[in-house]
Amino acid sequence: MRPTALIGLLTGLALVVVAVVLWPVGAGSTPAPADARPAAPVAAAPAAPAPRTAPVPKAAPQPAALAPPARLWVGRVAAAVPVVPVGVDERGAMAVPEDVRTVGWYRYGSRPGASSGSTVLSGHVDDRVQGRGAFAALGEVDTGDPVEVELADGTRLAYRVRTVERIGKAELAVDQLFARSGPPRLTLITCGGDFDWTTRTYEQNVVVTADRT
Repeated sequence: MRPTALIGLLTGLALVVVAVVLWPVGAGSTPAPADARPAAPVAAAPAAPAPRTAPVPKAAPQPAALAPPARLWVGRVAAAVPVVPVGVDERGAMAVPEDVRTVGWYRYGSRPGASSGSTVLSGHVDDRVQGRGAFAALGEVDTGDPVEVELADGTRLAYRVRTVERIGKAELAVDQLFARSGPPRLTLITCGGDFDWTTRTYEQNVVVTADRT
């Protein structure tokens, strides 16, 4: 790995959560690992500039038959939430939608319905002006709860929650969260724990992993 790429990755790991526009804000942004980012230069999600890091390997191609995710249901805590594709921000972290009522899908990773890898969806907890975020109650999810993803072509994919974890930001296993290998799974990420008024971030991330049923 080039020195500049390593610096970009370590910076992303330290910052983890993206405070989008307003303060304070709770987001589920997570540093995208170097091998899961697109080749630079990148056209990031709307309103998010391209990452200022060294060129990284191009993302694995997605089967053309798989449509992108459009809506998400998570048990009793999130119903019919719009899903939009996102990339990486200027710090190399996964971008998060500015609208806290939507959830971002990391478009350089696996798509829902892929035969392997982690499909990563990240959303806000709250925002000072916009109020509650789409994942405000994600921490209330229980193992066994149903999760459903609707694709842009109308296909619906069913999942079931396997794990609900609260992880300190410095302890996140980023490579595992964004893995393109292994069994297909859905990874939902948002903020959790106490809000640190010094760093203006939440101290933890809530990470929910769900498997296809």
